[in-house]
Amino acid sequence: MSIIKMKSRADCRLISMLLLLAGSVPLSGCHRLTPEQRVDAWVDSGGKSAPTYLTSEEIKRIEERRYGRVLGTTLAQNVFWANGEGLRGSVKLRMKLDRQGDVLRCEAQPMDAGSPPGFTNVVTDVCWSSIWESVPEGLRNPVDGTFEVTVPLIASGNTSPISDYERRHQRSAVESRFFWDNVVAKQSINAFGQARFEFTANAKGQVARCDVTLKKNYLRPEHFHPDPALQKALATQCLQLDLQQMSGFRVKEDGVAHRVVFVEYLPWKKQVGRYSE
Repeated sequence: MSIIKMKSRADCRLISMLLLLAGSVPLSGCHRLTPEQRVDAWVDSGGKSAPTYLTSEEIKRIEERRYGRVLGTTLAQNVFWANGEGLRGSVKLRMKLDRQGDVLRCEAQPMDAGSPPGFTNVVTDVCWSSIWESVPEGLRNPVDGTFEVTVPLIASGNTSPISDYERRHQRSAVESRFFWDNVVAKQSINAFGQARFEFTANAKGQVARCDVTLKKNYLRPEHFHPDPALQKALATQCLQLDLQQMSGFRVKEDGVAHRVVFVEYLPWKKQVGRYSE
């Protein structure tokens, strides 16, 4: 019996129907998609098809397009949340990743003369604050395994009122940035993780209590290491904060603010706030 190697999407669709009728295993060249890959295939087809079987090469192409799509939409979303001041502008972001998805370079340039420097800085900081999954093999530079991409990011004036969900995310982004600038960035951290600050403060912005927990970064869990000394240093620095300097700070009717703030820390995030002329 000869083995037929399927080479096209149509062939794999046909073989999947034959396999269903015959109750047999797939022939060489066709691979059953995971639920996530089926969703990616459906999105990739514009909502027209969700195949069960595809060739290895077709699966690779889908995963490559998904990677680029997720990267672009995630950057746009994070820039929107970080842009609490509502700055308008258009920026071209050049980003370079290594094969693991670690950020090597972030260069943001305005696409028009009227784009304010503040918006360019927002985009740059979001880039240096990001972390990504491993780059698909087909997108890597064959010489050094890196991946370079240019992403246009535009904040126009024609925007509808933001939802409560978006407003909460913008507030969280502002608080996270404040705690990064005034607490976490002051420590020498060359690790991956997330710091959780749970604090209580009075109307003057004085912190009465601050509990700090260090957690894994979900994209680099294997690189997390418990660090009691860092945890203690962050808690000490947190108690010295003047939260009246944090945009949007407010207390409840009882005159007390009780909040939880999350701050991601990454080896390259130390570049946040450093802008080239």
